Amino acid sequence: MVYIPRTVINLKLLPRKEAKRIILSSFKKPDNMVLLSVPDACGCISAEPVYSKRTNPPLLLAGPDGIAVKSAETKKAGEDKPVEIEAPRVNTGMPMPEGFDADIAIEEVTKVAENIYRVHTPVSAYENTIPMGSDIKEGDMILDKGHIITPLDIGALLTYGITEIFVKEWKVGLIATGDEIISPYETPMPGQIVNSNSYIFAAYLKQYKVTPVLYPIIHDNRDAIAEGLKKALGECDMVLVFGGSSAGSKDFTVDALEESGEILYHGVAMGPGKPVTLARVNEKPALGMPGPSVSSRTAFHELVCPLMKQWGVPVTPDTTVRGVLTQDIPAFGNFDLFMMVKVAEKDGKTLITPLPRAFGQMNGVRADGILHKKSGTGALSAGDEAEVQMLRQNPFSGPESSPE
Repeated sequence: MVYIPRTVINLKLLPRKEAKRIILSSFKKPDNMVLLSVPDACGCISAEPVYSKRTNPPLLLAGPDGIAVKSAETKKAGEDKPVEIEAPRVNTGMPMPEGFDADIAIEEVTKVAENIYRVHTPVSAYENTIPMGSDIKEGDMILDKGHIITPLDIGALLTYGITEIFVKEWKVGLIATGDEIISPYETPMPGQIVNSNSYIFAAYLKQYKVTPVLYPIIHDNRDAIAEGLKKALGECDMVLVFGGSSAGSKDFTVDALEESGEILYHGVAMGPGKPVTLARVNEKPALGMPGPSVSSRTAFHELVCPLMKQWGVPVTPDTTVRGVLTQDIPAFGNFDLFMMVKVAEKDGKTLITPLPRAFGQMNGVRADGILHKKSGTGALSAGDEAEVQMLRQNPFSGPESSPE
């Protein structure tokens, strides 16, 4: 029997804010962890508190380059009445000789003979020294649970005897669907489309220290997609299925999601990204993502990223700039509109120029940022101020750069 997919999207599209609320309230936070070598853990999240195996420093150390003294021998020293004492030289950070409890900078004493110095100022016990355990003591906490590990943390962990660390782990499965979809390592024939989405979103996930799991391309078949979902959700915390979520004659993803679990919504009032579908399958999120990369990127940023942030994933915060529009933007009704834009500086002003919607990948290459025009807002005119979420750190080619 030939199965005919649904050919319509719910005309009662869900507002973007409501779609975000539903995804954030419908799933529990996964609590997975993996053991990593400390040098490989930068940017990851500690899964449990980490405690020092060492006391640092392990003994009393010298402060400034100078001489080690017994503080009691300096008590009677004064500018007009210096005392001469026998004292060994010490350098910053070296262990203090046994029996010596203070350090005097070399420029503050007068050398009389080898290891004999004239001291002009008294010092107290442990003055100008680095006490044992002043950095950390064995058993003290280095990192708490939920700490984002930085390069300086790597140095601390290794210094304190930690070479492996448990970090939080999230896995997101990526499934591309469609009879026309082929591997990037094949040459497309007319009508075929390279599977770029799996690799685009794998790259995003890797940036956020999430493990992407790329599954084989699945042809337009409801049962095959449902079987792929079952396998992926058995191995991952979330699954994104690319393609087949709209209303084409071969769009089977929504039906496979419905067969596998519960559809929470199909269709969100945002453009691009309208066909996005959210399902709960085995208590895990499964999303039908639009086929076009730009549309999937909107759904990913507006729905998937907030959920991952709620889970504790170190999603990179948005970077925004404000500037003035170079073109009019008409009203867009009750849709949230996401427009790719060029951002340039000219004559001390930041200029924002919308890019025309176009087929293919080059708009994503050309765009510097995305302008979000919220639902219900009116038309914007050239010269109005607007805010843009940046897609790249520094798009400006120079102070006199101008939009294309």
